[in-house]
Amino acid sequence: MIFLPTKTINTTNPLFIYLPGMDGSGKLLKNQTRIWQNFDVRCVAIPPLHGIEWQELTQQLINLIQQQLKVNDNREVYLCGESFGACLAMKLMEKIPHIFTRVILINSASAFSQRPWLNLGTYITQIMPDFIYRGSTLLLLPFLAKLEVLSIRERQRLLRVMNLLPPNIVSWRINLLEKFFLDQHKLKQYEKEVLIIAGGEDQLLPSVEEATRLKNIFSQAKISVLTHSGHCCLLEKNVDLCKIITES
Repeated sequence: MIFLPTKTINTTNPLFIYLPGMDGSGKLLKNQTRIWQNFDVRCVAIPPLHGIEWQELTQQLINLIQQQLKVNDNREVYLCGESFGACLAMKLMEKIPHIFTRVILINSASAFSQRPWLNLGTYITQIMPDFIYRGSTLLLLPFLAKLEVLSIRERQRLLRVMNLLPPNIVSWRINLLEKFFLDQHKLKQYEKEVLIIAGGEDQLLPSVEEATRLKNIFSQAKISVLTHSGHCCLLEKNVDLCKIITES
């Protein structure tokens, strides 16, 4: 587990930790230029390791964050998890709730269990030849994003990131989502602000319904529904995450 190298380090700005979706690359936040301007951003890259469990992933992240805060442990810390990363964010909220100033959960993959057909991905990716798997990523794009509201550059970036992810790792991360469990008792005790963002046209997960469910868990939660956005909403031209955070 590492933070991606960044050219802009400004320790006077709040720390913004981004936990990526299934791709695990941390490279899909580049489009959000105002986030980079207003925060000291750290994008987490999740190593493509087979067999790693939630507990180990969470502990690696805790170590990474604590190392970052050694320089200044009084900084405001914003935690942003997207899809798979939102599940990781909630695991961190269970373990180190005192660290975060605000948490942002985007199209949380905690809704995975509500789409039983997605479980087939575990088995399909295990038996699919590599060259077929690479071609099949094109078929997944309409489920992952509203292509008509993505620039050509963002479409290419999304496809490139998807193609770099080995099928056995996709299978394993799907397996992790199948086993994901929310400790609602612990999360109900979380008292900091939580912003839950949901794409109204998410074709992959029932994100709006999941946002409502999660809001009922947290004591200080707000929902922001992006009515015309898909699953990978941060890639969309008209989605300004910084503005959503500021106005919510």
